[in-house]
Amino acid sequence: MPSAKKLKGPIKMKFVIKMCCWILLILYLLVLYKYLVLDRAYYPAHRSFNLIPFDSIKQYINNKDDYNFNTWFMNLMGNFMMLMPLGVLLPVLHKRFRKFKNFIVFLIGINLTIETFQYYSGYGSLDIDDVIMNSSGGIVVYMIIKAILNIQLLNRILIKEYEIKQDV
Repeated sequence: MPSAKKLKGPIKMKFVIKMCCWILLILYLLVLYKYLVLDRAYYPAHRSFNLIPFDSIKQYINNKDDYNFNTWFMNLMGNFMMLMPLGVLLPVLHKRFRKFKNFIVFLIGINLTIETFQYYSGYGSLDIDDVIMNSSGGIVVYMIIKAILNIQLLNRILIKEYEIKQDV
């Protein structure tokens, strides 16, 4: 990879943005590791799983009063927010992830890897609702970013069209 000193203008800016995104991705992965492994109790003999979609989500919503706020919040909103950073970082870091199909396949693959790791390692349970919530958060951010970029592109096209008409 070339050094930033040799690059000029927009190319230098893209390089700086990508480097910042790589740093953010590494920091994000460290925080994720801390949350998923270091902050969790280790129960290698106790393995639980839920393969019924929306079962855990319904439990947390219907029985909200049975849980303290932190448990309730982390299981619903925490799971929704967990992979949100990937909705921004992956498309910036690699053009392959700018296609929705590639992004979603990778996101679900990451989810399944995390859930499988939790199940077999004893650091958590395998829950299809976690996959649903984690994926939903990543997809929402991805769609928002795509919409913003499409609006910016449309604005550029419209401004250029307007300038061309003004010149005529």
